[in-house]
Amino acid sequence: MEKTMLTTGEAAEMLGVSRQHVVNLSNRGAITSTKVGAHRRIPVSEVERLQGTGLTPEREKSLWLHQALIGDLLEDPDAVIGKARENIARWLPQQRSDGMSASYLREWERILDSGIDRILDALTSTDEKSYELRENSPFAGVLSQERRAKVLRTIRERQAVLVA
Repeated sequence: MEKTMLTTGEAAEMLGVSRQHVVNLSNRGAITSTKVGAHRRIPVSEVERLQGTGLTPEREKSLWLHQALIGDLLEDPDAVIGKARENIARWLPQQRSDGMSASYLREWERILDSGIDRILDALTSTDEKSYELRENSPFAGVLSQERRAKVLRTIRERQAVLVA
């Protein structure tokens, strides 16, 4: 069975930092940890993220912005899906028909036709195809400027804590 949780010492060794630094990151909320009795356990995925095998800052930003759409999508799916369809209709004729951008926009059309569960999956999945789809997202203009600014501020603050 593959180990999914690490001690702070194991996490520190993998990261090349002190055990105390891992504890400090956990205290600041820069990494997720779980208490098991008096001991902390760090998910392997958190260590991988800090090692750089996780998300790039741009992909993390894109993922968070798309996750922020979920509330709007669930609250008013017709409006959100309608806005995405409008964007696709406006952008698709501007793309080369055999180009990758057009291919991704057509894929988004299929996803939008597949229902909310499939849309949610595309907005939140961490597989390579979902990252590529989000780089060509038709959801521009769905988030209010205020909400978008708040999400971006949270991301900047989180990334600043990670490098501290």
